[in-house]
Amino acid sequence: MEIQDSINVAQAKNVLRGQGLNAKSSLSLAKRLKEEKEFSYARQILAKARQEELDDPALRLKLAQQQALCTYKDPNLPADERFDEGRRILNEADSLETSVNQETLGLAGAIFKYRWEVFGQMANLERSLTYYTRGYQQGIKNDWGYTAINAAFVLDVLAALETASARSAGGTSESARIRKQQAEEIRRRIIQELNDLLQSTAKAQVEGSWWFWATLAEAHFGLGEYKDALKYLGKRAELKVPEWEFESTARQAAALARWQFGPDKTDEFESSEAWQVLRTLLGDNEAAVRQAFFGKIGLALSGGGFRASLFHIGVLARLAELDVLRSVEVLSCVSGGSIVGAHYYLEVRKLLKSKSDHEVTRQDYIDVVKRIEKDFLAGVQRNIRTRVALSIVANWKMIFSRDYSRTERIGELYEKEIFSRVGDQEEQAPRYLNQLFIQPPDGPPGFAPKTHNWKRSAKVPILVLNATTLNTGHNWQFTASWMGEPPTCISSEVDGNYRLRRMYYQEAPERYRDVRLGLAVAASSCVPGLFEPIVLPELYPEETVRLVDGGVHDNQGIASLLEQDCTVLLVSDASGQMGTIENPSSGPISALLRSNGISMSRVRETEYLDVDARRRSSLLRGVMFIHLKKDLDVIPKNWIGCEDPEDPARQKGWQYPLTTYGIRKDIQAKLACVRTDLDSFCDLEAYALMCSGYMMTQSEFPNSISGFGISGPPVESWDFLKVLAPMQRISGIDKAHHYLMKVLLVAQHSAFKIWRLSPQLKIVSWIIGVLAAVELTLACWHWRSASLVTLGALGVTLAMVSVGWIFGKTIGRVVRYHDTLRQIAIGVVMGILGSLLARLHIHVFDKGFLAWGRMDRLSALGLRERPYSQPPQSTGQAPSCSQEPIQPSEPEKASPASSKKAGVGKD
Repeated sequence: MEIQDSINVAQAKNVLRGQGLNAKSSLSLAKRLKEEKEFSYARQILAKARQEELDDPALRLKLAQQQALCTYKDPNLPADERFDEGRRILNEADSLETSVNQETLGLAGAIFKYRWEVFGQMANLERSLTYYTRGYQQGIKNDWGYTAINAAFVLDVLAALETASARSAGGTSESARIRKQQAEEIRRRIIQELNDLLQSTAKAQVEGSWWFWATLAEAHFGLGEYKDALKYLGKRAELKVPEWEFESTARQAAALARWQFGPDKTDEFESSEAWQVLRTLLGDNEAAVRQAFFGKIGLALSGGGFRASLFHIGVLARLAELDVLRSVEVLSCVSGGSIVGAHYYLEVRKLLKSKSDHEVTRQDYIDVVKRIEKDFLAGVQRNIRTRVALSIVANWKMIFSRDYSRTERIGELYEKEIFSRVGDQEEQAPRYLNQLFIQPPDGPPGFAPKTHNWKRSAKVPILVLNATTLNTGHNWQFTASWMGEPPTCISSEVDGNYRLRRMYYQEAPERYRDVRLGLAVAASSCVPGLFEPIVLPELYPEETVRLVDGGVHDNQGIASLLEQDCTVLLVSDASGQMGTIENPSSGPISALLRSNGISMSRVRETEYLDVDARRRSSLLRGVMFIHLKKDLDVIPKNWIGCEDPEDPARQKGWQYPLTTYGIRKDIQAKLACVRTDLDSFCDLEAYALMCSGYMMTQSEFPNSISGFGISGPPVESWDFLKVLAPMQRISGIDKAHHYLMKVLLVAQHSAFKIWRLSPQLKIVSWIIGVLAAVELTLACWHWRSASLVTLGALGVTLAMVSVGWIFGKTIGRVVRYHDTLRQIAIGVVMGILGSLLARLHIHVFDKGFLAWGRMDRLSALGLRERPYSQPPQSTGQAPSCSQEPIQPSEPEKASPASSKKAGVGKD
């Protein structure tokens, strides 16, 4: 599906290419572009118009004001740059220190208000109030109350923030009371003076303006005079207000209600008259009211290979039960999260293309996740990592072709083994990003989520697949609309690297107008050192773009949610968190790798602290952040000879070994150590990861997010919940729990898992080891008789290696082959023997491993399911990844009565 330019955008492109247009016509074109939210084109058109010599001072000022507005609203500019540039343009045209122009002062107030929303600094909000107040002091009638109504709004925001701060300290705020009083006085003056205008000669002019009635309605709404507010908002039907103006008014009213009621008083608002006014205004559309009040929900799925993918499925399952998935508007995915995120997006696309908004139900999303639970695991168990080397033809192509890599091969396997399982009648054809738009049957033609989602109950999500650009070090995004580096993730204050501008596919060079979904997912998940970067030559002049795993830049995918203006963040983090090492290696390679892990850990911590600060300052209306080490305790370690040691009982073990979300800490510790790989995961590994994500979400969502979803215990018969019972045992370790622990103990290893599980293969490995030792002993015993032959063979071998090493490249140049002879030899081995070994592994050892981890093996041990109940808060030390299953401490071996008190039923 190709997006066609609108008439206004096409005209703007022609003007920027050199077509003549006078200043007044440029102003008119910019206004039309603003209505389409094409602020970037409008900004450039106005900048070009201002280069003309103009005799009209009023026109020059108007052009500057509109350019400043389009600049600070332009999403294609970095946040700090667009605010600073907008202020500079205003100040250049009309000094902000001395200006009495209400349009200038109102724009300056808006710039600093938006700056506060992005950066959270109260000083920006105070400065915004200063400019709005100066505009208000120039007279309400002169600008129909625009600066005055915004001054009242900012006063309410400041009052709410000060009230929350004082309440947290157990007090009240006199400053907040004064600000509320000032806001009330301003609104009463607005009502009085705008009603005077209706009695004056300006009546005909003001009656035809929606913004006049919207300002009057907001003044009444802010005073709690909801009937009067609804009366004035009803003028919309008479004036035929454009959709974007109506949406802006509704959002402003909802924002005002949120600050007046308080961000934490969701239930109070939903039962209020203000809610009913907004609901009536929006035609009884509760989804639109909820979205306007609470904001945009974004879901981030972190990197971490298939471990992360499977954990995310459990998160999706509980969010589906809570009926939250229908409200997700942005899906930001990294690495392993991109694999399952793309699969989920295809399933949702199939759903939303087949049903109108009112037909989509909560059960539809549950069914989507149930299909993913089954189909994704089936794809994972095809062992994509090993299948990369399965085809001899593909192996030779990977080795001897510059245009084909292991990463591109794995992208093809994602589509073949996983995405093809989505039965949308497109599964047999290549999937291209620019063909993955979602057009709901009841949506307007050319449905655009950013414009049309706000009134829908079942939101059309925007899929963002995150990679990292090696050229610049910036985040690179693939969506259904564009690819490139987003501007808002770059701070010009600390980052001087150029930005590779993102482009719509129809504007890209010919060869990049069709980008495979599998290639984008592969770019997002190609771990440096394990996979080659995705190479995009001839995309930018004199530049070869190379992309690696998105986790190098942002492994949680949070930056893309903030870039898309999400105000409620749901973050599922199953990334590989750094563990402790008792004796770190002093080798340079080991130290380098460990140092890189420490650096990545600090990035993750800094990102979390930034999000948490935004939440505490009310810029974000909710944050759920779950991760695999949640509730695993950090215990101080005593030094040798310590005279005030940590509590011995706490050091010794656990009194209550359950996390707050109901999973044993020894089990959860093993899940945190599961490999971040792309090989097969057996049923027990997969179900345990899904179960962990599900239980965390069950516990954390109601504690972190208000106003969304429904509450209650698990309600669906998910297959993965079959493994929950042995993950919760605390009254004794039974056979099922012990078997699960045995499987999870080997889950951290990328190779030889079946050899660690199977007693028969362990015996075989010991026999092989013994035979090898005997052979070596005999060889050493008879070294004299074999010495001459051995030394001769060794000499010939060394000579051949030396000749090949010295002259290999020269010979390669003579035969004009782009690889050395050494690479050719490796290619032969990998192309033939690699394929044979891959087949042996998949058809023998992998099958054995999957058989060991089947769910029916656990069931055969007498597994009995039981309902989940909330466990007590616990303290204690979590085990390391290599620790064997522990026996419960004495407090665990409790009586049936005490077991019930701990929230656990009898075995």
